[in-house]
Amino acid sequence: MSSSFRWLQQGIATTNALTPKFAKANIAATTTDGPLVTAVVGKRLRVLVFRVMTGATATTVTFNSKPGGAGVAISETMACGINGGQHGTYSPVGHFETAKGEGLTVTTGAGSTTGVGIVYVEIDDDD
Repeated sequence: MSSSFRWLQQGIATTNALTPKFAKANIAATTTDGPLVTAVVGKRLRVLVFRVMTGATATTVTFNSKPGGAGVAISETMACGINGGQHGTYSPVGHFETAKGEGLTVTTGAGSTTGVGIVYVEIDDDD
């Protein structure tokens, strides 16, 4: 096990062990609720690390909690310049999380396809 992974595990203080999971997607420009992580029954998805990177045209990115209907923003709108992006380094308490039993989606503005990558954990109400 790498030392950086041990550091990640030690930073998650809960009564239950949580396993970090990884997801990535390339989300086309002007997408509403592009899927990133499918909903897990009875769980919240808490994002511990994120990165977004745009192509040759600037765009905006927002993370959403997605129920059966339209997604609800759970992050601020992030402005990403040409061939630029945003990132949130490791946070043991998380940057944002979905509502219980909802998926995680991404909405992008007009511009380029945006690469998105995250590290997340699934949270029970007991965690």
